[in-house]
Amino acid sequence: MKVNTLPVLFAGIVFYSCFAQADSPEEIVVTGTRTPVAVDKLAASTTIITREDIDNLQVNSLPDLLEGIAGIDVTVSGGYGKATDVRMRGTESDHVLVLVDGVRIGSATLGTAAFQHLPVAQIERIEIVRGPRSSVWGSEAIGGVIHIFTRKGSGDTPRFTLDTGGGSYNTYDVTAGVSGEYKEFNYSAALSYFDSQGIDAREPTAGPFGFSQPDKDGYDNLSVNFRGGYSFGELGEIDAFILRATGTTEFDGTFQDKTDFVQQILGGTIRLKPLDKWQTLLRLSEARDETENFTPGGALASVFDTKRLQLSWQNDVSLFDGHDLSAGIDYRQDKIDSTSNFPQTSRDNVGIYGQYSGNLHGHQLIASIRWDDDEVFGSETTGGAGWSYIWRDWLRMYASYGTAYKTPTFNELFFPFFGNPNLGPETADSYEAGLEGQHDRLNWSIRAYRTAIENLIVTVFDPLTFNFAPENVDKAEITGVESEISIQWDGWDAVLVMEYLNPENRNTGNRLARRVKKRLSLDISRNIGQFSFGARLLAEGNRFNDTGNFVQVAGFATVDLRAGYKLSDNISVQIKLANLLDKDYQTIDTFNSLGRNFFLSLHYQSR
Repeated sequence: MKVNTLPVLFAGIVFYSCFAQADSPEEIVVTGTRTPVAVDKLAASTTIITREDIDNLQVNSLPDLLEGIAGIDVTVSGGYGKATDVRMRGTESDHVLVLVDGVRIGSATLGTAAFQHLPVAQIERIEIVRGPRSSVWGSEAIGGVIHIFTRKGSGDTPRFTLDTGGGSYNTYDVTAGVSGEYKEFNYSAALSYFDSQGIDAREPTAGPFGFSQPDKDGYDNLSVNFRGGYSFGELGEIDAFILRATGTTEFDGTFQDKTDFVQQILGGTIRLKPLDKWQTLLRLSEARDETENFTPGGALASVFDTKRLQLSWQNDVSLFDGHDLSAGIDYRQDKIDSTSNFPQTSRDNVGIYGQYSGNLHGHQLIASIRWDDDEVFGSETTGGAGWSYIWRDWLRMYASYGTAYKTPTFNELFFPFFGNPNLGPETADSYEAGLEGQHDRLNWSIRAYRTAIENLIVTVFDPLTFNFAPENVDKAEITGVESEISIQWDGWDAVLVMEYLNPENRNTGNRLARRVKKRLSLDISRNIGQFSFGARLLAEGNRFNDTGNFVQVAGFATVDLRAGYKLSDNISVQIKLANLLDKDYQTIDTFNSLGRNFFLSLHYQSR
């Protein structure tokens, strides 16, 4: 007899939590509303990853860090630095909005962010908000938002850090940094270098279009980050930062097999508080995604350089106790420079948004609306509303509804002999409801959602032109349930994540390509004196590699072990053994994943 474990487990959690009271500090996020708000007042599912979490998990890349997070599906094309897709709640990889310090990043030609090139060593915090957020952020935020914050200086004396390590596949990593404060000025600077010989990214394939390129596909990444700010006291502050990563990634391909890349995010922000109840923010930024691609013989094959210039002005007003209003305007200009002859190489977008949040007798309400005008396809209006309520201090209930959209990319609109300039935006509406409970030892949550997407862009064959072209023809419906449990007991910390989703193409009845239906993650850790120990289990079901559901990629389960030892207050050593059972698995058909591997690292931090 098969038993559905989610309802049974949920019932047990509720029964246990009825005898417990919440007693945990308030966590503040800015991603869900663009203003600081307590997590328990946001009508959305949120995950916060701190620097301490990153250090404890001993990850070498951002894709590794995101694996096992509720609602997130990561597929990688062959090891470190290879093309990575991150999907949220069954939506497409370009339905996820990615921000770095408030700046929208990503390739204007591909429509996705290069997660594989963002240096995890430079990250201080990540906020993940699931569900539609177009009503405050605009295009792309159909599945959710991933907001990355770089390190910020604090403390009266300079703090120096040095992290270095090496391991399997001739992999090594070194990061040096300094941060601190001097009077009203805060600063943080770091330099990182990562290099790996890698693995053979792709296995040989048979057939008329067979492929074989048995070699090691390496990767290197040199990154630098600087962030500085000056405080004017109660009047406000000014802040500026730059994050730049450059390097080379090798892969297996018939016509191209190496890419030189540049990822650069540059921004400056002014926050002022002219009046006690009014705060204004002005941000100017630029995000670059640049690639030079080479043939197996070393000749330059193509260049795709994209630049996003962005200007935002936001105003937050406290109307009266517990009631706030936000309004702002965003301007974005996307430009491309390529060896391919795009008929249009720039476009503008202007967005105007407003948001209200208020507390009515303990009921927290949030409503937002946004109007965007795109130079190519015209205007789009999105909205959202949410409600949350804490009952008897231990149970939080919330529900929300939102609409979202995604603009077509430059490739979909204008790529030579492929693009379709008549494309419209992909649109979606989504419902979500959730329950959360907590006390000093146990935290749990369960939520259900439904997302319907219209005008999905797919590539179809045109018999009149004998060519393939993108069209707005598909519909999708995604329903899902997520559950998270974390418990601290007798020195142990455990986090369990379970999810089930049904991502269906409504036109064909097939499962959407490269999505799993079932996923489970379990992380256990404990500190004993100067020692720390941890283990993680990640299990995923099968997925189909294609829209027709003809090619199936098998499910898998991996186990990682990690340990650490504090040699002194300033120095620690860590070791991680990943894929302990040496599982041979893939997330994309024919593209290999790392086998059993280890990484040994040494960390120094001045006091």
